[in-house]
Amino acid sequence: MLPLDIPPGTTLESLVTEAIPALHARLVAAGGPSEALTVTLRIEGRGSWTVRIRGQTMRVEEGEERRPTLWVYTTEETAERFLEDALGPKRLLPRIHAGARVPDAGGILTMSDPLFIRRVAMASGRIEIAVLDEGGERLAMVFGLGDASRRPIDPEDPDTVVEVPIATLQAVLAGGRGPEEALANGDVTVRGRRLLAVQLALAVAPFYPKRM
Repeated sequence: MLPLDIPPGTTLESLVTEAIPALHARLVAAGGPSEALTVTLRIEGRGSWTVRIRGQTMRVEEGEERRPTLWVYTTEETAERFLEDALGPKRLLPRIHAGARVPDAGGILTMSDPLFIRRVAMASGRIEIAVLDEGGERLAMVFGLGDASRRPIDPEDPDTVVEVPIATLQAVLAGGRGPEEALANGDVTVRGRRLLAVQLALAVAPFYPKRM
């Protein structure tokens, strides 16, 4: 994955409707899957959007698709923190370093790539992923995958909760270890259906940089 290049002055609304679609068009390779995929995003306290993806094209509409490919839920506070990080230190975003390689990703450079979304959507359930920073603050997002994506967004009592210390996340994003390795080594805390966490870790593992 490449770090996001977000223009100064980006708001949450312009991030969803302008910045991410522009990055998608630039980073998704031609000739990939062309079937229609949808991602519904709800930022509690801010709004809801449906993101329609077909190859290199991304179209964003207000409102929520009833049966998307997958859905994402977070709060306004968490979304603002992620945007603040993307515009500043980029501690929560992938970093490409000298000697990095993505051996199995087939040229995928962004998580909005249809190949990436299709692979993640093969898992099934509601999973909350929370980053714990040094001050103990918890930044959480809930994903609805598979069967869960065919039901209304419901972030309460997810099937699986994964808590990741920020130092572990940064090691994964920098290629120091893979998601599945961090999970197997006990670097993250998992509550509920551990199998769902394993499925998701294995789904995303090929797309993270590995040190040579």
